Amino acid sequence: MPGRLSSAGRKQRPQLHFILFYSQPEATLTVTVISVSHLPKGFRSSRDSYVKVYLLPKFIEPQRTAVRRKSLNPEFREQFQFGRYHLEELRGFTLRFAVYMKEFRSFRDSFVGEVMFPCAQVTWNPEVASSYTRELSTTKTKLKKCLSTQDMSYGAVCSQSTSLGQLFILLQYQALANRIKVLVRKAENLGRLTRMPGAPDHYVVIHLYHNGRVMDTKETKSIAGYNPVWNTPFLFNIPEGDIQEQQLCLEFTIMQTRLYTRSCTLGRVLIGPHVPEAGLLHWKEMCRRGHMESARWHVIQPNAFSLSP
Repeated sequence: MPGRLSSAGRKQRPQLHFILFYSQPEATLTVTVISVSHLPKGFRSSRDSYVKVYLLPKFIEPQRTAVRRKSLNPEFREQFQFGRYHLEELRGFTLRFAVYMKEFRSFRDSFVGEVMFPCAQVTWNPEVASSYTRELSTTKTKLKKCLSTQDMSYGAVCSQSTSLGQLFILLQYQALANRIKVLVRKAENLGRLTRMPGAPDHYVVIHLYHNGRVMDTKETKSIAGYNPVWNTPFLFNIPEGDIQEQQLCLEFTIMQTRLYTRSCTLGRVLIGPHVPEAGLLHWKEMCRRGHMESARWHVIQPNAFSLSP
C-alpha cells in the first residue's frame, strides 16, 4: 500500500517527443518536434509553451516552434531542417531542445528544461525516420550566441570581442496578399564602433530587393543601448506569382548613432534564396510554413559581407 501511494504521488517529469530523419540525397537532417508531455502545473500560472531547437556547435541561433496555448501536454508537430551535412559531420553535432513557458508580463520567458541529444548516439539509417522520447533536464546549458560559418572548424570558438551582435527576426509569408510580414524583435550584444562613453542609439534599415534592385525600404525607430528591443512589424508587398521563382532578398542594416554624430553602419543580416546558410534556411522555412511565423536569431555580419550574384 505505501509503495502504491508513493508511486501514484510521484510527479511525472516533463518529456519531449521528437522524430529525426536524414535524407542522404539532400544531405539534410529534418527534426520534427512532436510534443511535450507533463509540463509542471504551477509554473507561474502560465500554460503557454514553445520549444527552441539548436544544432550545436553549427547553429547556436535557434529555430523555434509556435506558441501552444493553455496546455500542459502541448502538441507542436513542426519540422525544422539543417543542412547540408554528410553523416560523418552530423555525428559530431549535438541537438539541443529547450522548452519555455511564455510570460506575457515580461520580456523574458521562463525556462522549463532542455534535452541535449548527441547525434553520435543515433544509428543513422538514411531515409528512415526514428522516434525518441527524452526527459527534460532542468539544468540550462550556457551558450555563446555565435555561429560557426562553413569555413570554420567545428571546434572553432567565436571571439566575443569581435562579435557585432545578434538580431532576432520573425518572418511570415502571406501568399494570398502577396506580401511578407517582417517583425524586427530585438538585438543583443551589439558591437562598439567607438570608445566614446555612454550607450549609442541603434536602428534597423530594411531593404527588399527584387532582381538586384531595391523595391521597398522600411526603418525602425532609434533605441538606446546595446540590447535594444524594437518589436516593430512591417509589411512588404511582393510581385504576384510563385515566391520560390522570384529573385527576392531582405537586407537588414543595423545602424549605430550618437548625439551630434552621423550614423555609422554596424553590420548586416541577409535573408533570401541566394544568401549564406542561416539566411537561406530562414527564407526556406518562411516559404514552407506559410501563414505561421518563422523566428530566428541571426549573427550580424560585417558591412563588407555582400549579396551573392
